Amino acid sequence: MGKLRDVNQRQDFVQMENDLLKWWDEKGTVQKYMHKNNGKEKRFSFIDGPITANNPMGLHHAWARTYKDLVCRYKGMKGFDQRYQMGFDCQGLWVEVEVEKALGFNSKKDIYDYGLGNFTDACVARVNKYSAIQTEQSKRLGMFMDWENSYYTMSKENNLYIWNFLKKCHEKGLLYKNHSATTWCPRCETGLSEHEKADGYKEIEDTSVYVKFRILGRENEYLLAWTTTPWTLSANVLLAVNPKLEYVKAIKEGVTYYLASKPSRKLGFSEAEKVDVKELLDMKYESLYDIPAQKGVDHYVVKWELVSEDDGTGIVHIAPGCGQEDYELGLEVGAPAISPLDESGKYTEGYGDLTGKYAHDVKDEVFEYLKSKDLLFKTENFKHVYPHCWRCKTKCLFRLENNWFINLDKIREELKKEAEKADWVPDYAGKRMQDWLKNMGDWMISRKRFYGLSLPFYECDCGELTVVGGLEDLKKVAVDPSKVDNLKSIHRPWVDEIEIKCPKCGKDVSRVSDVGDCWLDAGVVPFSTLKYLEDKSYWEKWFPADYVTEMIEQVRLWFYSMLVFGVVMEGKVPYKKVLTFAEMRDESNDKMSKTKKNYIPFDEAADKVGSDLIRWNFALSPYGKNVRFGWSVIEDARRQFMLPLWNSYVYFVTYAKLHNWEYDKSFDENKLSDLMDRWVVNATKNVAIEVNSAMDNYSFYTAATRLQDYVMDLSTWYIRRSRDRFKGGNPDALNTLYYALVSLVKLLAPFMPFITEEMYQNLVIGADGDNAKESVHLEDYPEFTEADLDLKVLETMEKVRKLSSIGLKIRDEKKIKLRQPLGLAYTNLKEEQYLPILQSELNVSEVKYTEKEVAGDNLTTLKDGLDFITLSTELTKELKQAGLYREVARAVQNLRKEAGLVVGQKVRVLLNTQSDLLKSVVSDNIDKLATDVGATSVKLEDSLDNAMLTVVESQELAVKFEK
Repeated sequence: MGKLRDVNQRQDFVQMENDLLKWWDEKGTVQKYMHKNNGKEKRFSFIDGPITANNPMGLHHAWARTYKDLVCRYKGMKGFDQRYQMGFDCQGLWVEVEVEKALGFNSKKDIYDYGLGNFTDACVARVNKYSAIQTEQSKRLGMFMDWENSYYTMSKENNLYIWNFLKKCHEKGLLYKNHSATTWCPRCETGLSEHEKADGYKEIEDTSVYVKFRILGRENEYLLAWTTTPWTLSANVLLAVNPKLEYVKAIKEGVTYYLASKPSRKLGFSEAEKVDVKELLDMKYESLYDIPAQKGVDHYVVKWELVSEDDGTGIVHIAPGCGQEDYELGLEVGAPAISPLDESGKYTEGYGDLTGKYAHDVKDEVFEYLKSKDLLFKTENFKHVYPHCWRCKTKCLFRLENNWFINLDKIREELKKEAEKADWVPDYAGKRMQDWLKNMGDWMISRKRFYGLSLPFYECDCGELTVVGGLEDLKKVAVDPSKVDNLKSIHRPWVDEIEIKCPKCGKDVSRVSDVGDCWLDAGVVPFSTLKYLEDKSYWEKWFPADYVTEMIEQVRLWFYSMLVFGVVMEGKVPYKKVLTFAEMRDESNDKMSKTKKNYIPFDEAADKVGSDLIRWNFALSPYGKNVRFGWSVIEDARRQFMLPLWNSYVYFVTYAKLHNWEYDKSFDENKLSDLMDRWVVNATKNVAIEVNSAMDNYSFYTAATRLQDYVMDLSTWYIRRSRDRFKGGNPDALNTLYYALVSLVKLLAPFMPFITEEMYQNLVIGADGDNAKESVHLEDYPEFTEADLDLKVLETMEKVRKLSSIGLKIRDEKKIKLRQPLGLAYTNLKEEQYLPILQSELNVSEVKYTEKEVAGDNLTTLKDGLDFITLSTELTKELKQAGLYREVARAVQNLRKEAGLVVGQKVRVLLNTQSDLLKSVVSDNIDKLATDVGATSVKLEDSLDNAMLTVVESQELAVKFEK
C-alpha cells in the first residue's frame, strides 16, 4: 500500500513539466507506450505531414502537432496498434533560401561560385540541425512519438520512391515538357506551380498606364489600351477586344481614340461615335518600340472574350511571352511570343536601352519613353492582386521557359471521385478540394534550382525521353554502371555526373538539370514510409491512412499531392479522415507574424506557461475558426480550467492525508447511498461516454469543453456541497472523489500529458502502487455505456441545480447575501430525498414540496419552464443572528488562511470586539464556531495584543490564533 505525498497548491507547472520529461526519459515511458499495443488486432494508421526542418518550431506547428499527438494518444489508450512516425520536409526553396541568407548569397551565380556540392552539404547540415531542434521542441510539447524512426524527405529512399512514381507517370502518358509563359521568381530564378502561386498572391498598389497604340496608315488615330505591367510593353504583339462589348470612336483635343463605350465616359470623352467591333478586328498598329526584338513582328487586333471594360479601356495589351493567358491567346491566333527577360528578371539583348535592367525598376523610364513618343495618355495608381514568391516574398515576373508537367486533366475525374471518398472535417475542406480539382491546371513539377529531388529524366537530342524508376534502372542504362554503385548522393551535383546510353540512338545523354517540386517530396510519403516497394503486405496493413491533419491551406498542397500519388500509383485516395484547421491569431485577432512583432516563439511560450496550457488552448478551439493565442488567453485557460483541476486534486490530498485515508480495493462506486456521491459517479461515467464519442468523431473542442464543464461541476458542485463530509473524513466521500479524480486524469491524459502524469503518480502510484500501471499513458481509456448510468440521478440533480440557480437569482434580485439564512422555500420538485441538497444550497431552514405556486407576503417566485422556486424573504431576529454568525465564521476562516495555517492544524482562537451584537453571536455559538473554524477552542477576551483585525457588518473584530 502506497502513501500520498503532500501537494503544493502553488505548483510551478513549467518546472513540473521539465521534471517529468526527465522522468519519462529515465523510465523509458515513451518506448513502453509505443509498444504496449504491438500486434493488437485493432490498428490505427496516422501519417504525419512533414514539418519543414528549416527553423525552430512555431506555435502554429504546435497546433498541428497537438492534434496529431492528441489523437494518437487517445487511440493508444483505446488499444490500437500504431506506427507513431513523424516526418521532416528537407528539400526545396524552404531550405535553399535560408541557406543563401546565412551564406550572404543574392543570386544563383553565388551558388555556382560556392560549388553545388558545398551548397547541398550546407542545406543538409541545416536540415539536420533544425530537425534535431524541432524534435526536442516536440518532446517538450509532450509528444510521444517514434523519434528514432522519423522520416526525412531528403533520404535516398524517399527520392527513389518519387523516381518510381515519375516513371509510372511516364508509362501512363501523363508526363510532358512544355515551353510556355511561367510565373517566375527573379530572386530564386525558378518558376512557380499553381499551388505555389495560390499561396503568394498579395494586394499591392502599382502605377497603371493608358497607352496610345498608333493605327497604321491613319493620322492621329489610336487604339487606347491599359496595363498594370508597363515592363511588358516592349514585348507587345497583339491588342485584344471583346466582341460582346460596345466600342466607340472618341475624339479629344483633335485626336481620335478607339476604346470601349463604358470606359470612354469614365475617361471624360464627350464626343463618341459607336463603332462596330468588326471594324477593329485585324486592325494593324505600329510597335511601341523600334528595337531588334520587335523586328518582323506584325501587330494587329484580335478578339478575346476575357476582355473586360470594368478596369482599363476594354482593349487589352497582349504580350504572349509575359503571361500564361497571353501566351495561350498567342498560340490560338498563331502570334509569336517575345520573352524579354533572363532568369534574374533583367532584359536580354535586343531591347534597346532596357537591356540589362531589372524589369520591376523600369516603369518610370517606360513612362518617359512613351511620353517622348507622344504615346502616353495617362498614368494612375491602381490596387490589384499580384503573385509573389511564396518563399522569399519577391514580386514575381513572367517569362517563357521549358518546364516539366504531370497531365492531371487525364485523371481529373478519378481524382475528384477518390477525394469524395475521404471524410473531410470541416465539410467545406472537402468542397475546397473539389473546387481545386475542378479548376486546377497541370502540375508543373520542375524547378530551375539545386537542392531538391533530382528529376530522373534523360532527354536525348533524338527526341527519346528516358525516365528511370530507381538505381537499378539507372545502372542498366548508365554509361558507367560503377558510378551508380559509388554514388555519394542522388542530389546534385553528384547525380549529374552519371550519363546514360540513349536506348533509341545510343548517344550519351545527361540528366536534365531541373529538380522537382518540393510537394513531390511530401506527396509520396503514403508509399515511401509504408514500404510499398519492399513489403506490399506491410503497406496494405497501414494504407490508407486513417487520419491526417494540417492547416486548411494544405488542401491544395499536401493533401492534393498525396491524392495525385494515390491515384497514379494505386487508383486510391490515400487517407480516410482529413482534419483541417484555420489560422493562428494573436489575442487581438490579428494574424501573427514576425513583422508585426506579435509572433510568439514556441520555446518562449513553453517556458512561460507550459505545454499543457498550449495544448489545452488548441484543443478548446473549434478547428473551423481562427485560434487566438496570447498571454491573457492562456491566463484565462489557466484560471478557468487548470487551477480548478489542480485545486480539486489538492483538496482531496489534503483531507485524505488529514484523515489517514487509504485506497479501498473493495470500494464499489455502484453501491453508494449518498445522493451527491451517486451523482458524481454517474456524472463521471457520463462525461467519459461523451468524451469518447467526441473523440471518435474528431471533435476535440467538444471533448475538451465537456471535460472543462466536468471539472467545474466537480469543484463548484460536488466538492463544495460535500465539504462537511470531507472535513469529517467520510470514507464514501473520499473514495468517491478519488474515483472521480482518477477517472478524470485518464480522460484528460491525451490532452494534457504532464499535469495528468503528475496527479496519477501521486493518486494511483502513491495510493495503489503495487497494482498500478507505471504511467497514466500506459493506462486504458475509461469507457462506459448508457446501461452503466443511473439517468434518474443525473436528471434529478440537473433539476436541483436549475432550481438552485433560480433561488439564487431571487436572492440576488432582493439583495440578500447567500450567507444570510432564510426561513422557507417552496418548490414543485417531487423527489423529497433531494430537498436537503436544495435546502443547503439556498441556505434556508426548510424546503416544502408544493404542486402549485404559493403566494403571500414576503414570498417571491421565479420559474424556469414548469419548474419554480418560491422564497420567503422575511428576515426574523433569529435569521439575522444566524446570518451574522456566518459572517463571523467566514471572517475568522479568512484570517486563518491569511495567517498561513493549514487545513487540520488545530489552534486556539481568541476574539475581542466592542460590539455587543457580535459578542452575543459568538457566545451563543461558541462551540459551533470552534468546530467550523478548526479550533480546539474559541474564547472571547476583554483585550488582545498583536491580534489580526477584520470587520464584520461594520463592526471591528480582533482575532488571535494560538498554536
